Amino acid sequence: MPSGTRSLEAVKAVLPDITSRKMMGEYLLYRDGILFGGIYDDRLLLKITKASATMLDDCPSAFPYEGGGEMILFPEPYDAELLGKVVDAMCAELASRRRK
Repeated sequence: MPSGTRSLEAVKAVLPDITSRKMMGEYLLYRDGILFGGIYDDRLLLKITKASATMLDDCPSAFPYEGGGEMILFPEPYDAELLGKVVDAMCAELASRRRK
């Protein structure tokens, strides 16, 4: 089932500086050109990185679609402070991987 714009708007309300790209009915999420997660079936899923795994160790994992890679399911309602910190840490980590 494709994700609705309401889910995207809820995430952008918490993270106004992100951009998104619609792909196959779902939304890929970027900050400063770095892909950090997406909205799949109206669920916010984040890439698994050292930062996200450490900061969200109590969150369950989920799969964006059949055959997709494991991701972290960020719970609703969104904790704006926690989500902002996690995305900051993830993007810094992912950007450093790019430079290598």
